[in-house]
Amino acid sequence: MISETVVELSRWQFAITAILHFLFIPLTLGLALLLALMESAYVLTGRSVYQAMAHLWGRLFAINFTLAMATRLLVVCQFGMNGSYFSHYAGDIFALPLAIEALTSFFLAAVLFGPYWFGWERLGKYQHLIVTWVIVLAVNASTYWILLANGWMQNPVAASFNYQSYRIELTDFAAFLSNPATIEKYLHTVAASYVTAAATLMGISAFWLLKKQDDELASKSFKLAAVVGMLAIVITVGLGDDTPYLNNSAQLAKRAAIHGQVNQNLLPDIETRIRSGIKAYVLLQDLRDDNKDPQLLAEFDQHKANLGYAWLLTPWHKDIIDAKDKQIALAAQSALPAYPTLLFWVYRLMIACGLVSLALFTLAAWHSVINKPLSVFLLRWSLYLVPLPWLACIAGWFVAEAGKQPWAIAGLLPTFWGVSSLTVPQLLISSIGYMIAYLALLVAGGYLMRQTILDRGLNKSGVQR
Repeated sequence: MISETVVELSRWQFAITAILHFLFIPLTLGLALLLALMESAYVLTGRSVYQAMAHLWGRLFAINFTLAMATRLLVVCQFGMNGSYFSHYAGDIFALPLAIEALTSFFLAAVLFGPYWFGWERLGKYQHLIVTWVIVLAVNASTYWILLANGWMQNPVAASFNYQSYRIELTDFAAFLSNPATIEKYLHTVAASYVTAAATLMGISAFWLLKKQDDELASKSFKLAAVVGMLAIVITVGLGDDTPYLNNSAQLAKRAAIHGQVNQNLLPDIETRIRSGIKAYVLLQDLRDDNKDPQLLAEFDQHKANLGYAWLLTPWHKDIIDAKDKQIALAAQSALPAYPTLLFWVYRLMIACGLVSLALFTLAAWHSVINKPLSVFLLRWSLYLVPLPWLACIAGWFVAEAGKQPWAIAGLLPTFWGVSSLTVPQLLISSIGYMIAYLALLVAGGYLMRQTILDRGLNKSGVQR
C-alpha cells in the first residue's frame, strides 16, 4: 500500500500543475473569439483601427497560446510520472479523447498559428480571416475533447470492468461522447473563458483610457469586450454546471457539501456499495482461474460496478475479503469530501465573483451599446473586475476536483490506487523541478504581457510598427 504522505503529495502536485496550466487556458480560448470578431470587423468595414486591434491583442494571444502549450507539456510529464496505475486501469478510455484532441484540433491550431502570426503581409485579408476563425473552432474543439476526458472522470458512463484484463473498457462510444457531465461542463467552461478574456480586455483598455480618454483603439476594445462579456456571463450564470446534480454517489456527496447539508445520510448507501464491491472482489478471485461458469459471470456482472468501493477498504484493512463492520464504516466515511466547509465557502466565492462580474458587465455593456461616454468610475471598476472571473474559474475547478475526492474516477478508482509508487524524496524533488519550470514560464510570460500593455507597439496612426 502506498503511504498516505505519497498520496497527499501526489494530489497536491497534480492540483498545482493543473491549476497553473489552467491559468493560460481561459484567456487563450476567449481571446481567439475576440480576435476573430475584431478581424471580421476589419474585413467588413476596412477601418484600420480594427486591424490595429487584431494586431495588438494578437500579441497577447500569441504569448498565452505559447505558454499554454509549454505548461501542457509539464502537465503531461507530471501525469505520466505520477499516474501509472490510473493510466493502466483506465487508459483505454481516458486517453482516447486526449489522443483525438492532440491529433486533430490541437494539431490544427498549432499548425495554423504560424500562418496566423506571420501571415498578415503574406495572406490576403479574407484568407487570414479564415485562418483566424479556423483557429477559433480548433481551440474550442480542443476544449471539448479535454473536458470529455475530465467529464468522464466525474461521471464514468459507458465503462465496464473487464475481469480478464483487470482494466476499465469502453462499451458505448456514442454514450461516451454525449456524457451529460461533459456537455454541461463544456458549455459552462467555454462561456466562463469568454468572460475571463473579456474582463481582461476591458481592464487593460480601461487602464489605457484612464491615461488618454480619446484612445479610439482602447475605446472600441472596451466596448467589444463589454458586449461579448455580458452575453457570455449571462450564459455562464444561466447554464451553470449541473455536474454535482448527477445521480452518482460521488456527485451526491459533493452536492451535500456545497449546500452545507449533513452528508452522513449518504453513508448507508456507500456502505451497501462497499459490501457489493467486496462480493465482486471475492468473485473476481474465482474468475482469475479462467473459470467461465455462466452463473459466476452473471453474479459478478451484478456487483462489478461497485468494485472500486471495495478498494476504499485498503487503508483500513488490506485483506478486503474479511473486512469487518467497523472497517466498512471507516471506508464509507472516507468516501465523503474531506473538507466540506472549505467546499461550501469556495462554491460561494465562485457565485459571488460571478454575480459581481454580471453587474459590472451589464453596466459596461449598457454604456457601450447606447454609446454613452465611459465614466472614470466605470473605468476604475473595470480594473477591479479583471481578477474576478479568474477567481471564479479557479474556484469552480477546485470545487469540481476536490469535491470528487477521494476518487480519481468517481466510484471506480480511488486516488490512492491511481498514483505511482514513488518515494517522498522523489515527489519533493520533482515538485521543486515543476515549480522552477512554472516560475520561469510565469515570469517570462508576465514580462512579455506587461511590455505589451505598457508599450503597445503602435505608432500615432494606430497601425502596428
